[in-house]
Amino acid sequence: MFSNSLDNKPLFTKTDGQVVKDLTQSMIDNAVKVGLSYTAFKVPKDYVMRPDLISKAVYNSTAYAEVLLKFNGISNPFNINEGDVIIVPNLDGAIEKMVKVESGNKTDVNNIRNSYKYIDPAKIPSKSSNMIDFDNRSLKSAMLPPNIAPEGTTQIIQRNGRIYFGESVATCVQNGISSAEFLSLAIKNKNK
Repeated sequence: MFSNSLDNKPLFTKTDGQVVKDLTQSMIDNAVKVGLSYTAFKVPKDYVMRPDLISKAVYNSTAYAEVLLKFNGISNPFNINEGDVIIVPNLDGAIEKMVKVESGNKTDVNNIRNSYKYIDPAKIPSKSSNMIDFDNRSLKSAMLPPNIAPEGTTQIIQRNGRIYFGESVATCVQNGISSAEFLSLAIKNKNK
């Protein structure tokens, strides 16, 4: 039923001599310029998790379940639920776009490895001078001790518009600090 499935993926030999399947090969050849027309199929209750039944209903054959799965980006047919809308491509165009795979075909290992090496330098984010300064800052002089609280307790309590650091008034600022005072101190210390 699945002519382009795992069984027919091409093989390659690793440097240690182990022969493995090439799982990176696409099942759809996007280089083939075919205009595809589509229709929609709403999955009824009896067709849940059954791409073969959907294929039988729309193509009059169970042999094209794989076409439906690949063109809808469904890798797990158990995710097909009642009410899902399945895109049904024109069968002739869909088959023309499917990659023709011959069982046992060998793939060059370097082609697989090199296919993922390209990174567009224009898309690599650059760091601003502020970010570089932030990364290079010295934390040793201004380091605070670790803030470790027993499980189930909190280190910051907000009560009656005031913020308390610690479990009780005895372990924190005597009268707490108001939210406005806390924010103004945070903003003031941010500029240091």
